[in-house]
Amino acid sequence: MNLARLGNKYLADTEPWKLIKTDKERVGTILHVSLQLTANLAILCFPFLPFTSEKLFGFLNLEPLKWNEAGRSDLLQKGHQINEAGLLFSKVEDKEIEHQLNKLIQNRKDNEMAGIEVMEAKDEISFEEFGKTDIRVSTILEAEKVPKTKKLIKMKVNTGIDTRTIVSGIAEYFSPEELPGKKVCVLVNLAPRRIKGIDSQGMVLLSENADGTLYFVEPSKEAENGAPVN
Repeated sequence: MNLARLGNKYLADTEPWKLIKTDKERVGTILHVSLQLTANLAILCFPFLPFTSEKLFGFLNLEPLKWNEAGRSDLLQKGHQINEAGLLFSKVEDKEIEHQLNKLIQNRKDNEMAGIEVMEAKDEISFEEFGKTDIRVSTILEAEKVPKTKKLIKMKVNTGIDTRTIVSGIAEYFSPEELPGKKVCVLVNLAPRRIKGIDSQGMVLLSENADGTLYFVEPSKEAENGAPVN
């Protein structure tokens, strides 16, 4: 926010919309500096506003940049062609807010009538605590039942960082034969745990319905192994 305020002040002080009449070269410099600031803002807002960040990168005609590239003043090179810009945010009218609230109320009533139970939210954690998790797009390479168990499947998973073994209690809902090639999300920095004599290194993320049915949290097919889930 401080960087955004700085950029706004810079434009207000330099007034390029007035200066264009007398000094086009100076206006070019002002716009160049402003675009470099905008590219830095696109990097810095990604953890908080990822879709807004993607829009900014699209306007700037830039591939998304990494966090450690923030602070540079050469993110856009001389001659770089930007795309047509548009609104980053649209105004939310009171009618739309009321409509969404009514939808939430109706969904709750429908769930209650259908006897569907929704798990209560867990205790709040800080942003710093969440930042410690490392979730990566991964692909299951191999899978097999763990002998003498009903629920356990041993999987060999390519996390993009390495290839590791993960044991998961999903055999009641998935067969080993259907798993190879499936894109999944893996918590890679979970401490290893020994399960039935096997060192399980991480956790494949799944969602669970009220009836206990499990579903993989699946990334986009275009996502590459090792891509962090933020």
